[in-house]
Amino acid sequence: MRPRLAVASLLLLPPLLVGSAPRAPAPAPWMSAQECGERPLADAFSGLRIVGGHDAQAGAWPWDPYFWRAVMGVHNLWKHNKYTTKRNIRNITVHPEFKKETFENDIALFKLDSSVRYNDYIQPICLPSAHLYLYIDNQTDCFISGWGRTAEKGKISAVLKEAQVEIIPSNVCNAFDSYGGLVNSNMICAGFESGGTDSCQGDSGGPLMCYHPSTSKYYIIGITSFGIGCGRPKFPGIYVRLSQYRRWITSELLLNNKAVNPMSVTLVIFLTVRCIAFA
Repeated sequence: MRPRLAVASLLLLPPLLVGSAPRAPAPAPWMSAQECGERPLADAFSGLRIVGGHDAQAGAWPWDPYFWRAVMGVHNLWKHNKYTTKRNIRNITVHPEFKKETFENDIALFKLDSSVRYNDYIQPICLPSAHLYLYIDNQTDCFISGWGRTAEKGKISAVLKEAQVEIIPSNVCNAFDSYGGLVNSNMICAGFESGGTDSCQGDSGGPLMCYHPSTSKYYIIGITSFGIGCGRPKFPGIYVRLSQYRRWITSELLLNNKAVNPMSVTLVIFLTVRCIAFA
């Protein structure tokens, strides 16, 4: 079993207005009041592959920055453009119950040192609010993206890759000839049972994004975590299930912002824990 070690991909969330109060179980205000999950430069559903696929259109997934120093608006890792924005990281919060042996709670939060101006190439993705339940199955349009290896033993990609994947039921993913019970309720399987399309080494921390027709927005459903090989039949990618961490994320955002100016705005970036060791 190999972790999907990252280059790494990170994910912007909409700004949280500091000083707002938690309202469980109602949706957090930073998810409902802000524009998110839109792709100004992309045609709908253009993604195909990361392993065995093609380059993403520039600006197609505008909430994907790269590396833990927070460089946003990047499409080609070696060719930054006028839309590229860099930010230092103010602090990193690792989930207190992360278990490196099983990849349980494989999630961390980055806080930027200053806010970022959105444009067509830099956009926040939506985190599903408490009242918006997304029924995700293999009929849902879901996508992954990243700069990782394009084959199990292949080279990493300088250009952002994208892929459309299916959500695979946990009971199928946990079959004896698959992950054999390793996948729990905090994880999501995505890819194809027949293999061929998958995240790979270098994609860890990247997004599993699903389109919700009723809102015409994209939501981050998971974060690339680990898998056995890349693109193998019966061994799809395993992703952190974000819906299980909504309360933790909200509480950390509120806690981190108590010490700063109530009128300031902060941005948070998701990432899987293993990336931190390489920073």
